[in-house]
Amino acid sequence: MFKRGICGLLLVVGLLMTGYTISQSAVIENSLVVTDVTPVQFCVIWGTQEPASARVEVFLDAEAKIPFADAVVRPESPAHPPAEDIGVMKVRVVGLKANTEYFFRTITTLKRNNAVYESPTYRVKTEAESKIVRNDVLLQKVSIGENDPAPGMVVIAYVDGASYPVSGWVGDGVPAQFAAIDTNNFYSSQTHSNLELRGGEVISLTVFGGSLGSAEIQGTIPNESGGMQQLARAVSFSSTGSSSSVSGQVSSSSGGGGCFISVLY
Repeated sequence: MFKRGICGLLLVVGLLMTGYTISQSAVIENSLVVTDVTPVQFCVIWGTQEPASARVEVFLDAEAKIPFADAVVRPESPAHPPAEDIGVMKVRVVGLKANTEYFFRTITTLKRNNAVYESPTYRVKTEAESKIVRNDVLLQKVSIGENDPAPGMVVIAYVDGASYPVSGWVGDGVPAQFAAIDTNNFYSSQTHSNLELRGGEVISLTVFGGSLGSAEIQGTIPNESGGMQQLARAVSFSSTGSSSSVSGQVSSSSGGGGCFISVLY
């Protein structure tokens, strides 16, 4: 009887360890990015190698023992299909206080077997204040082939001097082949209020497709027009089986789904 109890315990422990290993390996390594931080919110983006769902838990302490009960967690991927199926996870957290440090961890659940991966604890600090600036909204073209829509992908934009990057879903409020980057949402790493752009600044973009791979490109913030402007380079994804290749001056990485990524000028 005692022997059976030990064997059963070992079996349960082994199954738990196996499930943890499988779910952890399904999360794309080093893919987590904190974006869109304001005085009242932040977003988290990460990737998986297979279909999954995502959520975020928010805490007031680094040991993750004191939950922040007022945080409102809004997974965005379900509203942008096929994001969950291609492994693009994005969660927005609102209801936060300005100039305040929070801690969070991500919870990823695989659709295949409901295996769960809980990330380590990360830190984020909200911005101090919002002010009106007059920056443009930039459009980044992302497509399957030359013109087919690329739904479920997200573009993450970085500018020197900004505390955090900002992001935009492909096809969200703009034509289906584009993602809108509202540069009014960059906050200064010095003043922690909105960053006024003058034109000519370097903008770095990561086009993130989860298991389909990603591409990194650079451009220049155009002179202010007071509206929307399209960036010069376009990124194209297309399925090619098990390999990936690149054309143009762009770095690319495959998330394991097999894709061809090209940059069009």
